[in-house]
Amino acid sequence: MKDAEDAGASAGAGAGLTARFAAEVDWTKVVDPAIPKPDGQYGPDLLEQLWSPDLRTAHIAYEALHFTCSGDGGSVRPAAPEVLPFLVEAVRDPAVKVRPQILETLAVLARAGNEARAAAPGPGPGGWWRTAPAAWPAAWDRAVDALLPLLADDVEGDEDVRAGVAAVLARATHRADDLIGRFLARFADEPHLSAAEQLVLAVGELAPHAVERREGAVVWLRQRTVDAGKGEEPDMDDDIDAWLAWMEQHGHDVRQAAVVALRRALRPV
Repeated sequence: MKDAEDAGASAGAGAGLTARFAAEVDWTKVVDPAIPKPDGQYGPDLLEQLWSPDLRTAHIAYEALHFTCSGDGGSVRPAAPEVLPFLVEAVRDPAVKVRPQILETLAVLARAGNEARAAAPGPGPGGWWRTAPAAWPAAWDRAVDALLPLLADDVEGDEDVRAGVAAVLARATHRADDLIGRFLARFADEPHLSAAEQLVLAVGELAPHAVERREGAVVWLRQRTVDAGKGEEPDMDDDIDAWLAWMEQHGHDVRQAAVVALRRALRPV
């Protein structure tokens, strides 16, 4: 019975991918923070379960990975650089049922990594130490490159993933100028309002960290605060041609998101 359950749990991951789980991850670093080794040490089956077609199995694996990589969310633990490439692989795979949740974990890790880099030596407010392993910055930079293509992933129904990717990439403050340019270009082609709003918010997050694009980003955000997009939907019965033309446009009314983003863009770093 156990063998059948294990086979079902890993049915979504191909043989090549599961082989990489074993070969490319230092599993001695992937440990439950609440349980000492060896009892708390995980193995490749944890990543295999992330690809499970059974939502409950995948979600349990996701929760274990989240806690193992980020603990209480304030630090980047040694497990994070090890499994990060495969968390990104999971986000890129439409068959994975917990993609939005994984994106939330990536955002938590990115924020913790930024805070650890900016923190002074010693404990911060509340006595917490903001830490990240030496391998994290390079692993995070590679993850950013791997996530970028998902901004333009136009698979029907994936607007939540695109929005989640934009939210994660907004944490890549060291690449603010490049990412702002990509967000502005994507906004012009983004067909869904939720993803378009997140792109606007991401521009606001990155603008204070930009060098060459900060002023242009602020100007663009100001424009969005007064732009009603493509306007009110015409009545299809009154003018079918006008309705079809309206449907083909991608202009969105993101004025509320732009107000929030502009406040973020104007804050001091």
